[in-house]
Amino acid sequence: MTDNYNAQSEGDAATKKFERPPPFYDIWQQNEGIPIHDVFHVPDLSKVELAHWKRYGVDGAFINLADPFITAAMMLEIPPGGKTEPQRHMFETWVFVVDGNGETLIEQEGCPTNAVPWQKRSLFGPPLNTSYQHVNKDPDRPARLLMVTNAPLTMNLYHNDEFVFQNPFVFDDRYQGENSYFNGEREYLGGRITRVNLIPDTLEFQLIQWKMRGHGAKSFHMSMSDHTMACHLSEFEVGTYKKCHRHGPGAHVIILAGQGYSLLWKEGEEPTRVDWQENSMFAPPEWWYHQHFNTGPEPARYLALRRGGSPEHPIRLGMTGGGGAPDQIEYEDEDPAIYDTYAADLKKNGVEIAQPRPEYRSEG
Repeated sequence: MTDNYNAQSEGDAATKKFERPPPFYDIWQQNEGIPIHDVFHVPDLSKVELAHWKRYGVDGAFINLADPFITAAMMLEIPPGGKTEPQRHMFETWVFVVDGNGETLIEQEGCPTNAVPWQKRSLFGPPLNTSYQHVNKDPDRPARLLMVTNAPLTMNLYHNDEFVFQNPFVFDDRYQGENSYFNGEREYLGGRITRVNLIPDTLEFQLIQWKMRGHGAKSFHMSMSDHTMACHLSEFEVGTYKKCHRHGPGAHVIILAGQGYSLLWKEGEEPTRVDWQENSMFAPPEWWYHQHFNTGPEPARYLALRRGGSPEHPIRLGMTGGGGAPDQIEYEDEDPAIYDTYAADLKKNGVEIAQPRPEYRSEG
């Protein structure tokens, strides 16, 4: 091995600047030739602009919210009676049905084909590196699917297209083509955790109370398809809001029902307000505080699809602490203006507040 460093290169070192290349995932996105939406939030997933995506054979787009270095979203729209090109890859993905009716064919070498039925608000995840093909069964209306993946993490790690998309390895420890795999049955694991590989309708999935997160709060965490990626459903009652909290990067929050707003802020800075309704989506940036407020006349429910943190396969990604500041702010420790602003918004909407005003420690 020769050392090309010499006196000339030493002299050049004072003036030559190293140009760090873009991440592999960013380059891959650009080369796919479809819209890339770099946004803070999406007001309505049904209205995201798309263009033809050769890889899938249908229209598609990328959606990059906060911290797209671990998880990111892809949108597909399948024409009436149409289908995508079969795909397989070494990154995990959730599939959330924004609208439409159809099925996804799951194939793995040596196993029978499984057909996963879906409708609006269904959620499932093709097992890792299986071949899948989405089929729109409606002859009159397009189907729109949101895929939240850990493709950025996987592709930046290996930075090789062929390895990611043409890898023949079979994860038969995760999936063996069982007919019962996608039957929607739940296996309760304890606490607020269940194992289930298909949720036919995330709006109808029964949740349990979670007082720790706030008045009228309910939730459930799901272990699905042996993914390392995590997901959970959360709901809060009319006239209530959740406690402020923060966590690591990559959580895509999809509003399933209700209307309201969320406040998101970096410690020491002013909050950003995101107003939401059904089909809105946003992602709290890494270790930003965020707090969700229901201002409508019905319970608000959202689905959170996130980076590593599956109940059965926990891994830590991103920041794990806030330098001594709390990960959750209790009602009595929050700024009193938060409650007053919320009460005023409810009054404008003709909704009665159901949450008592906190006894603030700062006012004691």
